[in-house]
Amino acid sequence: MFLNGAWVKATPAFNRELCARFGVSPIEFDGRSDALLHGFTADGTQHMEYLRDRGAYDDLPLADILQALRTHYGTFIDQPNSRPDLFA
Repeated sequence: MFLNGAWVKATPAFNRELCARFGVSPIEFDGRSDALLHGFTADGTQHMEYLRDRGAYDDLPLADILQALRTHYGTFIDQPNSRPDLFA
């Protein structure tokens, strides 16, 4: 987002109930600093890791996301019992 003359990153955040379920603190967004997904749980255990910044897009790059999922996790999303609209 472009706020007050500067670009800041903000990812969709879990609501408080989901944060509690996954043991992470709610993301704080002050409009000046980046607010990214949870790197660590409330007790300091690694929860997620950012390996690569893929840049900014005008629209969701679904084909790129699906290809990355296939590359790193196999064909899980292509299984016959998966919903065709799973990522729609």
